Amino acid sequence: MYSIILLPLLVFMYASNNYISTSVHTLSRRTHKKRASRLSIVHISDLHNKNFGTRQSYLLKKIASLQPDVIAVTGDIVDGAPFANAVVFLKKASKICPVYLVRGNHESLAGNFSDFEKKLEGCQVHLLKNTSAVFQKDGCTYQFTGLDDPKFYGKDKNYMPLAKETLDSLVRSQKKDSADYRILLSHRPELFSLYSSYPFDLVLCGHAHGGQFRPPFTDGLYAPNQGIFPKYTSGAHHRNHTTEIISRGLGNSSFPLRLFNFPEIVKIVIQ
Repeated sequence: MYSIILLPLLVFMYASNNYISTSVHTLSRRTHKKRASRLSIVHISDLHNKNFGTRQSYLLKKIASLQPDVIAVTGDIVDGAPFANAVVFLKKASKICPVYLVRGNHESLAGNFSDFEKKLEGCQVHLLKNTSAVFQKDGCTYQFTGLDDPKFYGKDKNYMPLAKETLDSLVRSQKKDSADYRILLSHRPELFSLYSSYPFDLVLCGHAHGGQFRPPFTDGLYAPNQGIFPKYTSGAHHRNHTTEIISRGLGNSSFPLRLFNFPEIVKIVIQ
């Protein structure tokens, strides 16, 4: 009797933490230039050094099937040393297309991040530590800007002033007409009101883990730095001229279980 109840429950719990779902968002690129361009981004977050298949084969196959032009990783790729699963993923992902990466709070907590960086030398992995990089396609310039997690600077509370100061400096250093489309990569989604006050068309974030438990008709029960019944846990949010898209993430950290909240890959098409 108990096995009849327990087996489906165990299968459901395993699937909830290992089946990778895909979400797709299509955005329009506002421009006065009469040129056609279509950029496909695969956005992942919060791998937490989890392994999906032999040497990440399941995860990489899912990503490759989406035919991305670039892969954006918005932090917490690791969950403490050793970094083997994260390194394998990034090295193999960079053979699919260029990878743009920002650091989350767990990169800071893990320590020895310089050792992690050395393992990525020779890969097409662009680590954006409060810096920008451009990607060209069809004559259009897409600018990726990375905002470092405040944990690297000793902040895990009241970090909006630090984020604002950093973004002010970044935006000032960028030429006004240097890009046709501007994309911000940041680990923390709860600062959307700040991000949308800058000239970013798109913001990609993670950190919230989809609210961890997502009962029907909710956005999750809890998210770091947002508390219970958080607002920014997944999907697309719009404010002013900016769209923020939040990944529910792939792995787990403090609490090792998801419910009604499959690991997620996000595909974004800008056209």
